[in-house]
Amino acid sequence: MMHNQQTTSWSGDGVGTSAESFLARINREVPEYPPTDAAEAVICALCERLPGGLVQEMKEQLPESLRELFQHCWKERSANARKFDKDDFYLDVAEHLQVDAEQVRLVLHVVFASIHSQITERLAERIAREMPPNVAGTWDGARRAADLPR
Repeated sequence: MMHNQQTTSWSGDGVGTSAESFLARINREVPEYPPTDAAEAVICALCERLPGGLVQEMKEQLPESLRELFQHCWKERSANARKFDKDDFYLDVAEHLQVDAEQVRLVLHVVFASIHSQITERLAERIAREMPPNVAGTWDGARRAADLPR
């Protein structure tokens, strides 16, 4: 099935960029965390809180290699999404990485920017509407830091 809607990502890379480039960016900006762990912590926390349809769309816009890497994050969810609360979200990511919640903001910013480089602007805006304002602020700030089209 062909999608006729906007299919280029914010960065212009769109689907087809590699897991390697996605993870290399995270590794470059927060080298103290294994990039797969940092990405997994954020992606799994998002998947538990975003509506299933948005999770599915995000998954479809990521390259196949990334979808496979975070396979267990995309679990089918029959229960409603968990309440999207900033403190719980930060705590989930912090526990996953075994760090203090205060150290999470930079990880969120970097992983959010990497996600932005993969997904369409339209999807990014829809995801932002599901976030509490303080997390949405980090999400939007990360979009400005994403690799923009040349």
